Amino acid sequence: MTIVYLKEKFPPPPFDVEVEQMQYFRDLYEGNHENIFPRAQELAKQGQITKSDLRKSRRKYYKYNADKLAQKHAVHHYVIINFASVIAELPADLINRSLGNVSADTENDKELLTFVQNVSYKSKLNQKIWSAVVQHQVDGGVAYRIRRDVKGTWFEWKPADLYFEHEDGPGADIAWIEIRGKENYLRVERQRIEDNQLSIQQLVFSMSEDSIKEEIDIKDYAVQFNLAIPDNQTFESIGELMCGFVPNDETLLIPRGRSGLRNIDVIQEEINWTITRDSIVFEMHGKPKLAIPRALWDNVANKNQKYYGERFVRNADLEVVSYDEKNGAVPMYITWDAKTEQSFNHVKSLIDRMLAISKTSLQAAGMDNDTGGRSAIAILYEWIQSVIKSEAIRDKFDIAIKDALRKCIILENALGGTNYSASDPVIEWQDMLPKAESEVADEEIKKYSEGVQSLETTVRNLHPSWSEKAIAAEVEKIQEEQATDSFSPTFTQPPKANVGES
Repeated sequence: MTIVYLKEKFPPPPFDVEVEQMQYFRDLYEGNHENIFPRAQELAKQGQITKSDLRKSRRKYYKYNADKLAQKHAVHHYVIINFASVIAELPADLINRSLGNVSADTENDKELLTFVQNVSYKSKLNQKIWSAVVQHQVDGGVAYRIRRDVKGTWFEWKPADLYFEHEDGPGADIAWIEIRGKENYLRVERQRIEDNQLSIQQLVFSMSEDSIKEEIDIKDYAVQFNLAIPDNQTFESIGELMCGFVPNDETLLIPRGRSGLRNIDVIQEEINWTITRDSIVFEMHGKPKLAIPRALWDNVANKNQKYYGERFVRNADLEVVSYDEKNGAVPMYITWDAKTEQSFNHVKSLIDRMLAISKTSLQAAGMDNDTGGRSAIAILYEWIQSVIKSEAIRDKFDIAIKDALRKCIILENALGGTNYSASDPVIEWQDMLPKAESEVADEEIKKYSEGVQSLETTVRNLHPSWSEKAIAAEVEKIQEEQATDSFSPTFTQPPKANVGES
């Protein structure tokens, strides 16, 4: 059963509730906390925000334009220490660092090797992996779609709120809103498997706010706005969708995944509010105040009443003052001795709990003050919680990237007339944590010496920034030197001599 858009609101049910949650966690990640936290909204209310503008229900959250409201009504004094962004970005940092070489699972098919390398390059795999993992953590999932156009075959990552599976299973819609002038249009790419063949259909609908009005002919739409939209296609040789979805922490009840920021929003608000409360108190009472004798105040106030008709004392009136020689009364500053240690301890305790709930190690979040030199193994054990979490996420992306590249091969065979072997490629994942060059060199040399790793892989790991041509040249040079050192007759001949001559 496909999704019905006509005369319905977008996003379509039952995905609308899920999209509301995504919007909520996106604001949490971006630091737009004044849009989602009640106490921040209450503080904003004191800054002339009307009660009708405040949103306290997550169910109604998606129905309001949070960005415009935040720009129109600035929230004063609300301090945001956004650990939610650290929690979402840390796995992306580790996975982005560990992504290595991507190649086809063959040594003989040079054309397939070149094709897989071109797909990785055109898909900007190394540049896009960080943003894909971050979106995966914030939204609770991320989608991908296979493309083929004038620049070749490639794949792209898509946010989870644009990917909608069909209820009966063998189909999915990738839907997005296009803004043309003052009008909004809903574009849909519908992929569906029927009778062991894949059909890809392009649809477009006119919109009124968040509701779908009517369907428009896709060719007329392309001509009107001068767009290059592919025709509807049917592939008899393809039996799988040219798209996919990567859920995060999915369960049997929530198969599309859950946000990596769940369960920490309340703690994040308490951290913000505790620091904000201290900030407000500091601003109100932290400035030094000048205390003067009563007689001096009366003297200056009486003069001002004589000159201006009102008793008051200005700061300028006290720039030059006299004092009473008999009593020794002179002006003095009063400073506020604030006791904030308990408040700071409370914030630290909240941060520790937030990191524990999100499976983030204290050292990985930058909360460890120990700056001493430690080995990679020692750092690993300190970061172990974050590394284990990131490795689980990496395994999902490993499957997704291999699946996307394999589908690129299938689509190229169907449209490009090739006959490549449609198998999973090989992805070389490196260590997530940095190591000293000496440690890396020792480990790689040991692997090569013990015969568990090839010379080519050793050189590539020692010089990850080198090109394939440079790596091949270095391997050839090392092999020649090894052959020379071994005095092999194949490579090294003894010097010529004439026997019997003086």
